[in-house]
Amino acid sequence: NWSKAIGSQFGIHDIYPSLVSSGDFVGYVESGLAKSLGLKDEVAVFAGGGDNACGALGAGVIKSNDTLCSIGTSGTLLTCEEGEGKTYRHNLHYFNHVVEDKSYVMGVTLAAGDSLNWLKKHVFPDLTFNQILSLASESTIGSEGLLFAPYLSGERTPHGDSQIRGSFIGLSTLHTNADIARSVIEGITYSLYETLVYLREKGKDITHITSIGGGAKNDFWLQLQADIFNAKVSKLKYEEGPCMGAAMLAIVGLGWYENIEDVVNQFIVYDRTFLPNKAHHKRYVEYFEIYREVYRQTRSITARLLELSL
Repeated sequence: NWSKAIGSQFGIHDIYPSLVSSGDFVGYVESGLAKSLGLKDEVAVFAGGGDNACGALGAGVIKSNDTLCSIGTSGTLLTCEEGEGKTYRHNLHYFNHVVEDKSYVMGVTLAAGDSLNWLKKHVFPDLTFNQILSLASESTIGSEGLLFAPYLSGERTPHGDSQIRGSFIGLSTLHTNADIARSVIEGITYSLYETLVYLREKGKDITHITSIGGGAKNDFWLQLQADIFNAKVSKLKYEEGPCMGAAMLAIVGLGWYENIEDVVNQFIVYDRTFLPNKAHHKRYVEYFEIYREVYRQTRSITARLLELSL
């Protein structure tokens, strides 16, 4: 069957004859493979989970309304809830969590950190990412009236549109490099905030968000997230991403801790927490409402441009 085939492929023996749940014991790594990897005999294998589910666990997001903002190449805003079976609109995704009787709903920005990568490669090739973010901090809220839509690879949430493309709206001769840099950072964060708005409209009470990935490596961006999201934003003292969540599942499987909650209490430590500035949030919302119009106004234009370029 499926599980036995997987076990054979990856050198796992004694695998259970049916599908397993996250954290369940699967079997042992075969001795030949263990030796070739420099591992001891009888290395136990436990069922893991998807990258976002393990990433959420690795950030301590296991209780209802616990929320994660992950900014890598793509960006994810994910929140945990009880049970399963809810229906969400606006291209939000709903999955079982790796934690028993928990689910999570998430929205995805396809080109989150990838937009910043594009900016560094093509606009600021001589600057480091920290220097670009430092430059962005020299501008003001709203980037002096410049908006960036981060649709460089199409967009998933909320639009599910492979043909939409990115744009700068409001660009003038008065804009500086600092304004351009900040507009990209704000645009990425507006896109993630759009998911948060839909979740709150569905009744989610989200007041605290754990931020991981590239977006959590800079205090300016963390404060900007707190102000736009209108929520406390914390970064972890020790961030290992999804591999931490996978290790935590194995720790419970080995019996080192009684349950996931105990592991989270032991391993999850916050470094700093950034509080939202209410006045700043109000200003950001004014720009965000215009940002939401960009998709509707540019959708047909970018589709036509894409057709001509193919």
